[in-house]
Amino acid sequence: MLSAAAIHAANRFGLGIRPADAAGLDAGAEAWLRRQIPPQGTAAPLPAAFSGLPSAQARAAGFYAYRQARQQDQAEAEKAAREVLRQGILAEMTALLQAQLQSESPFVERWVQFWANHFTVSGRDQIVLALAGPYEREAIRPHAFGRFADMLLAVTGHPAMLLYLDNASSFGASSRLAERRPLGLNENHAREILELHTVGPAAGYSQADVIALAKILTGWSIGRAPLDGCTMGVSCFRQAMHEPWSQTLLGQEFPQQSADQGVAALQMLAGHPATAQHVAQKLARHFIADDPPPAAVAALAKSFRDSRGDLRQLALTLIALPEAWDPQYRKLRNPRDLMLAALRLSNADMPMPRCIGLLRQFGQAPFQAPSPAGWPDRAGEWMAPDALRQRIELAYAIAQRARDPGDPLALFDLALGPVARVDTRLAVQRAESRPAAVATILAAPEFQWR
Repeated sequence: MLSAAAIHAANRFGLGIRPADAAGLDAGAEAWLRRQIPPQGTAAPLPAAFSGLPSAQARAAGFYAYRQARQQDQAEAEKAAREVLRQGILAEMTALLQAQLQSESPFVERWVQFWANHFTVSGRDQIVLALAGPYEREAIRPHAFGRFADMLLAVTGHPAMLLYLDNASSFGASSRLAERRPLGLNENHAREILELHTVGPAAGYSQADVIALAKILTGWSIGRAPLDGCTMGVSCFRQAMHEPWSQTLLGQEFPQQSADQGVAALQMLAGHPATAQHVAQKLARHFIADDPPPAAVAALAKSFRDSRGDLRQLALTLIALPEAWDPQYRKLRNPRDLMLAALRLSNADMPMPRCIGLLRQFGQAPFQAPSPAGWPDRAGEWMAPDALRQRIELAYAIAQRARDPGDPLALFDLALGPVARVDTRLAVQRAESRPAAVATILAAPEFQWR
């Protein structure tokens, strides 16, 4: 039977235990986590499940070529292009779930998903949904254990984010393009950078700061036509859209011109003390408790500040926190975490389209968060009136497809062992069949929380 610390490590920091993880966890739970973190200056390897998937540039260029065909009223071309996008979206969702199910570094996958949720891109339309997978591979994963400032620059300038938050078509009132276009400044991207991505509401920024940052980011766009001055599908800076004046953001003046103004502003925000506090609060809420202990938040904020946003150091600080191992704190698994943990434990033969369909029923399909704030991270958000029934139905659906689960009590000891209640063990022992016993484990209250 694994120790409580080992089970805690697999659940709180990972995606749920697999039988193959037992040996590594027996050697020490915190050491198991540390081994997953890549060396300083390197990125975690890209999981094999993503092999062969196209880049954001390829997907976006294909989409804009389709739009050109649509303008020519080529109905068959439009239908074919939509089908290509649909298949691409399914491939991205499938690859992400397979990477998480097969991962031998589940802490890396949880860490990546935290940052992908922090910098959410959600598929409110087909092109953004098609770019959401490449966005995670290109803007999140390479920087997940690097510098926060580098990740902030990467996500802010990625085609998926520029389209999702409407910055690709935002331009200043004094820009050259303003003379010929009726539209103008769009504040969406700037507002979310301040509210969600960096300093947070507690920093006390004003509407004037939102407008200043929106002006600073004018010109950050994407190539969408063969002759628009940018390569199709690629992020670019359009000087003709840029507001050509100095701007003041959070009391600091940014006189730079062109894209340098945006880079300087983002670097300032990445290093702002309020950003350290905001990130620390969200990180502690995600990994420790809905209302995280202040000491844990303070330690994470200090690590962020002292390391100048070194996310590898922040990960090491997190797994060393006493509060992160304290059994009094716990988190309800959201539907995707629950499904992944159940599949990893049971080795169930569940087709990917069925997995995606189940997540849609739960309202948590990949890349489709309800807002730029991402998926909610408090238990109450996942406790709708029919949530318990859905969770039990999920447990039974997965248990029916478990591949050679062996002795259910051995699986019980692996999954819950010393953290389980006596009543839960008795329920597993008394189950009328192996599938019923496995379902009892997956539906147990102890399994629903991490």
